Order: sequence, then structure tokens, then C-alpha cells
Amino acid sequence: MNALPVPPRPRRIAVSLVAGALLLTACSGAATDAGDPGQKKRVTVTGLTPEPAGDLDRITWAVSAEPASFDWIYNASFETGQIMANVCEGLFRLDADMSVQPALTETFTNPDPRTWVFTLRSGVTFHDGTTLTADDVAFSLGRNLDTEAGSYWSGAYENVSSVEATGPLEVTVTLKQPDALFTSYLSSPAGIVDSKATVTAKGKAYGTPDGGVNCVGPFSLTDWDKGQSMTLTRDENYFDPEHRAKAEEVQFQFVRDPAALVSGLLSDSLDGSWFLPPAALGRLTDSGKGTVYYGESTQGFNAIVMDAEGPLKDLRIRRALSMAIDREGIIDSVISGAGEPQKAPAVPGSWGYAEKTYRTAWDGLTATERDLDAAKKLVEEAGAPDRPIVVATTSAEAEVPVIGAEIQSAAKKIGLDVEVKSIPADQYNGVYTDAEARKGIDLYLTGWGTDFPDPLQMYQYFTTDHFYNFSGFSDPKYDDLIAEAGRTQDPARRAELVTAAQRIVVDELAWIPLYAPYNTLFLNKRLTGSPASYMQLHYPWAADLGASS
Repeated sequence: MNALPVPPRPRRIAVSLVAGALLLTACSGAATDAGDPGQKKRVTVTGLTPEPAGDLDRITWAVSAEPASFDWIYNASFETGQIMANVCEGLFRLDADMSVQPALTETFTNPDPRTWVFTLRSGVTFHDGTTLTADDVAFSLGRNLDTEAGSYWSGAYENVSSVEATGPLEVTVTLKQPDALFTSYLSSPAGIVDSKATVTAKGKAYGTPDGGVNCVGPFSLTDWDKGQSMTLTRDENYFDPEHRAKAEEVQFQFVRDPAALVSGLLSDSLDGSWFLPPAALGRLTDSGKGTVYYGESTQGFNAIVMDAEGPLKDLRIRRALSMAIDREGIIDSVISGAGEPQKAPAVPGSWGYAEKTYRTAWDGLTATERDLDAAKKLVEEAGAPDRPIVVATTSAEAEVPVIGAEIQSAAKKIGLDVEVKSIPADQYNGVYTDAEARKGIDLYLTGWGTDFPDPLQMYQYFTTDHFYNFSGFSDPKYDDLIAEAGRTQDPARRAELVTAAQRIVVDELAWIPLYAPYNTLFLNKRLTGSPASYMQLHYPWAADLGASS
């Protein structure tokens, strides 16, 4: 591990399957094209839901877990993110189309490659009515530089030298070196701003049920019933009329059981939810109670190589295993057709610029194409490893054991021995920070994606000695390409550099890509308006929800 600040923590894809749907067989329910009964199930992807016709008094929304903290520097979960995005704005936000757009900053300039100057919007107020100032912004961004605070987003500030208020509404950030991703990171929790006075006064109580928060956003946090729910109330003084909340109140209920979630959606006690249980997609679609929407996502699901010196040391064995996996079967059975095969760690939803360049590069990748005969030949050439390939799974996420079983089955067909190792739920995430937890694991199954649409964020993880480069992959040419891309503001040139680096990682199969799931959303018949794309962690989506008629 390096001595640099810890990079932003990855947000794991948490897909819960309804009990009884854990077999690798075709599941009914996902929208299909009529015709060939053997045709793969695929759904229709949309970026937007219909425009609302008016306002609502109240929305009841389901999230699968209670936030551990509502302090933005510790926001690294899907549950916390989708609530906080409606309460706490940053200098930038993701828009409905997943592009990065100004929020609290009105204008910004880059007078030289190492300097960013942000001019804030005037007249913006926090939820308590006090006025936003440059001091609040400098303080809030600066918390990510405080090693004692332990921000989960400190890695976004790896290249930051200083953050200063250089005028009443002006903040200047000085970098150690040019950083093409810095302003994009400011659309994530790394760019959130709260009142300096509130954070200082609350101390350790800040971000807790007792201390709350005092941000800028279309909703304020007005109640936190521990273990049960969080209630947001429309802020009538919110600065942005375009994103004024159409609902007076939104209550987020903590619904941990997937079956209870589905029951609540079908009984109208819950109005909506993100990240729907895949096995319930058909039932929800056909219920007549509302609509299931599928949106583009920046997330992918991968088998990450943890030990490059073990049975996966030989590239031919990694390639053979990748070629044996039935990705289409996994997509149909595990996520009910709501996704597409993944060819590289950074998926199409992360292509926020130079899309033609990324598409051409993606289409040219073949490492994930299924070919059992070719896979068998590679194993014969290399010789089967003298010990089993250990694949880590966990029952905490019901899709993971199913995928582990498919990899085990695929390996057996080509002469490889795979051992599936189940790890307790409370230990599974330990691999991210603990080298000891990674010992004895050859492949680790996990969802991983970008926080904003730029593949460079993903590919930085494969540079030599990076905190998340678990297998120790190292290639000087790769490092040079990523370093240059990180200094390159020109999108076209950056895409050329990133796709060249992508080719190296994919050819070496440092990760074995599996599938790119679509973002899933259910809306009750009485409401509409939210985008369906994967922007709900960094965009005030609940403010867009209103009455459907």
C-alpha cells in the first residue's frame, strides 16, 4: 500500500434477490422482445421518467439500510448517498444526463494548470437561514485534507496543496500538479458544503440523529427516527428554482428485507425505491401498481484478481477462466436481464466524453468472449494449477454465491478446480483495507464503478502501488499513460490515453469483468419525474418527483 491519502471508498453494488430465486435458470419478468422463445431477455433503458403534472404532499421511499453517519466525509454507501443528495449540495452536481454541472459555484476558472478559482452564487442560504460564504466552502473542502478527520474522500484531494477563501464569494484551490478529475470529484461528497459554524458547534454530534446537518439543498433533514426512518422537508428558501422540491415531505423508511420491500411497493405503503431485487422485477412490472424503469449506470460487477502469484499467476489461466464464464446466463438469472456483458472495468455508462473513442475501443475487446474450446486449449498449454482457485463469496449479497457457483461450474468444464469460500458478511468488505483479509483469496466478487462519468477514475486504481491495486499489477507504460491522462484537460486526448491504458489492463485481466447492471427504479402510479440514470447519489432526484396526474 502507498502512503497517499486513502482513495474514495468504492460503493459496492448491493443486489438482493428474493428467496427462492437463486438458481442459474432463466427468470421470467424482464421485458423481452416478442418472437424467439430462446431469445435472451433484455429490458428497455431510459434516462427519464415522464414529467410530473403537479406537487405532492408526501412521498414514502424505501432504502435498504440506515446511514451509519450523515456527515458527508463519511458518506460511502448507496443508502446514505441517495438520501444526502437531496439535502446537501456541493460545488458541482451530476445532472439528469450524468454530466457534471455547477451547483453552489456559479462560475469557475482555471487560470493556470495548478489553480482553480470558484465564484460562489450569492444569496444562497443554509437550512437554518444563514448565508453561505467562501469561508464555509474553504472549511468544508478542507475537512478532506484533515488526516485526523479521516475523510473517506481524502483521495480526491491527493493533488491538492491548499484551499483558501480569497474573497467573500471566492475560493481558490491550488494543486500540487494538474488534476483532470478534481472538478468532477467536487460533484461527489468530496465537494459538499455545510455551515462551518454548525459543524464546529455540533462536534462529534454532527451528522448523527441528535446533531443533524445544516447544508444547502432542496430538502432539509427534519427528523431521524433511529432504526426506522429519516424525514426530509422542502426548503422553501432553496436557491435553485429549477430544482425546487415538488413534494412537501419525503420519508425514507429503512426496509432491510427484500421481500418486505416488494410487499410494500405492491401494497402502496411504499411509493418507490432504487436498486430493486432482480427476481422481483417481473412481478413489479406486471403488478399494475407502478412502473419499473431501467437507466444507464456507471457500475460494473467484476471478479477481481487478488493474488497474482497463486493459481491465477499464468495469464493463460486467467484468460481461459474468463472465456469459460457464461455472462449472458448470469445476466438472465441473477439480474433478470437488466444488464449487459462487461468487457472492461469501466463500463459504457462512465463514458462522459469522447464516446465514439470509448465505443470503438470497447468493441475491439475480446477477452470476455465465451469460447469453451479455446479455453480448454489454453489450460492444456499452461497446465492446470496445482491448487484450487479460491473464489470469495458472501451470503450478505445473495447474487454473489450464485455467481461464485457459475464460475466454479465454468472452471470445471475446462479442467480447472475452483473452491468457493464463503466469508461472513461483516468481514467481506475487509479486503479493501486489510491485506491480511485478502490472504488465501484468488478472486473476489464485487461491484465497482465510477462516481462520475470519467473512466480515468476507474483506471487510476491499476497504477503501481495504488491503494486498490490488490494484486500488485504493475506496468510502466500503463502508469505513464494514466499519469499523462490525469494531467490532460482536453477530453479527446484524455480518451485516447485512457483507452490505450484500458487495453493493457483488459489484456492482462487484472480484473475479470462480468456484467454491467442497469440502474433500476420503481415508481408508484401516483408519482413521476425522477431521472432513471445512475445519478441518485450526486443529484437531488427526489426534488423532481411530483404527481403523475
